[in-house]
Amino acid sequence: MPPSEPSESGQKSQPQATVAICTFNRCASLTKTLETLERQDAEALGAVEILVVNNNCTDETSSVVERFADRLPIGQVIERKQGLSHARNRAMLEAGGDWVLFTDDDVLLTSGWLSSYLAAFKAYPEASFAGGRILPYWEKKPPTWFRGKRLDLIDGLLVWYDMGSAIRPMADNDPLPFGASFAVRRSLSCKVGEFRSDLGVNGKSMGRGEETEFVERAKLAGATGIYVGTSVCHHVADPGRFSLIALYRHGRAKAVELLARDEQRPKGSLMTAFVFLCRGFGQLLKGRGDRFRQCLIHVGIQHGLRRARD
Repeated sequence: MPPSEPSESGQKSQPQATVAICTFNRCASLTKTLETLERQDAEALGAVEILVVNNNCTDETSSVVERFADRLPIGQVIERKQGLSHARNRAMLEAGGDWVLFTDDDVLLTSGWLSSYLAAFKAYPEASFAGGRILPYWEKKPPTWFRGKRLDLIDGLLVWYDMGSAIRPMADNDPLPFGASFAVRRSLSCKVGEFRSDLGVNGKSMGRGEETEFVERAKLAGATGIYVGTSVCHHVADPGRFSLIALYRHGRAKAVELLARDEQRPKGSLMTAFVFLCRGFGQLLKGRGDRFRQCLIHVGIQHGLRRARD
């Protein structure tokens, strides 16, 4: 890791937070993300370290990190265990800051993203996790089916997390943060354990829910959170995520997450899947392509739950 600036006593100061980016073979989009980090408030950048967790990348990721070494307080570690959860756990282990602030390798951060988080940490010192506002960003014109309306499962695919522009304590019924912009105290893993390695993306294999399950465990242990609405992260929408087969596979991955999080082990039903499919075609006839895609995800969930039961 890059050294912190020495204090007046000559000792290296501990960073307030570690910005962790876990990445796998996305050097082009990682470059764009680091460029937006470069545009953060200078005082905020001086208070943090940036850690790129290279999860067995075979592209130019290491070279990208090296190019930013004289522009950002950045360093890199290589995590050989494949999977986002392993990379997140390595970040928690290597971090020097009291807070570990996670973001993705395919996001664009507004200039106040980092300073807003640091202000929230200071304003709510009793909190142990935090989540920032995430908005979808289409590099080209949005598809015709996208109406800008909120739908729970589609929101998850878009990584759309928006509860307004305030900084405030999270309420018990607030949705939990998304992985593209969330933070946890480093000490929290000592209390509740690591991110579960059976959840989350693994290389090119789809996976979901490792950060949600972690924060749920933290809440059960009494941890409280902060919603940081002034910290805006734009998540680049990937059109490939919304092909029909990708939507179905997302539902299957969502089923794995639901089974991991729910001790009641919900049961899937082929009849329920058929009903969702019929509803989907009905929505398509009404011109609601967004709701049709939501129904396809539900079909995948039901099939995934059914397969787990069998």
